[in-house]
Amino acid sequence: MAKKTGSANNRSAAAKKAAATRKKNAAAKKKAEAEKAAAAKKAATAKKAAATRKKNAAAKAKAEAEKAAAAKKAAAAKKAAATRAANAATKKKAEAAAKAAATRARKKTEAAEAEKAAKRKAAAKKAAATRARKKVDAEAAEAAKVAAATAATALDAKRRPGLILSVDQLDSSVSNKMRKKLSTSTEAHHINARGDASKVMSKGVKSGRGAKSTADKRKKAFHQRWLEGANAQTVEEFSWVREFTS
Repeated sequence: MAKKTGSANNRSAAAKKAAATRKKNAAAKKKAEAEKAAAAKKAATAKKAAATRKKNAAAKAKAEAEKAAAAKKAAAAKKAAATRAANAATKKKAEAAAKAAATRARKKTEAAEAEKAAKRKAAAKKAAATRARKKVDAEAAEAAKVAAATAATALDAKRRPGLILSVDQLDSSVSNKMRKKLSTSTEAHHINARGDASKVMSKGVKSGRGAKSTADKRKKAFHQRWLEGANAQTVEEFSWVREFTS
């Protein structure tokens, strides 16, 4: 093989150098592209990660918002339930108070009605007692009238010409005339009790012993005898004479 010349060697070295340069440039380009690709990949990864974080943050914020809304809703529901319970308690208390007031009013009305009924009953009883008393009084008055009429009839039957009964001698004008004309032991002593000179004892006289009904019977019997001319003999009879002549 023939030896290369200097120029050929130079060209060969230059070509070799150029090839090495191209290779170097290619490697540098490849490296740069690889780095660019890696950077792009890294940027894409970072972008994706950022997007993921943003999405997660949004999801977290949404969850927190939903949680807060749920808590707020639960608090509102709890408050509403408490309000309803308080309103129910207030309503129940008001109904109980109204019922108690109605019961008191009813009892008061019943008491008033009972009191009115008792008053009406007492008034009716009193009226009945008054009617009964008036009836008894009327019967007694009627009986007294009948007795007086009977006694008057009996006295009229005893009247004789020239005879003056003791009941007639109660008239002072009659007794005074008789006193002027008569002075015998047979005259009734109570004729001497002149109306203008008689003295009535102021000292009270004891009533006789025994029940009042018994004393009334004795008084009635003595009154009949006294009308017929009998004189008082006891303190009790003298007290009756004072009643008869007063």
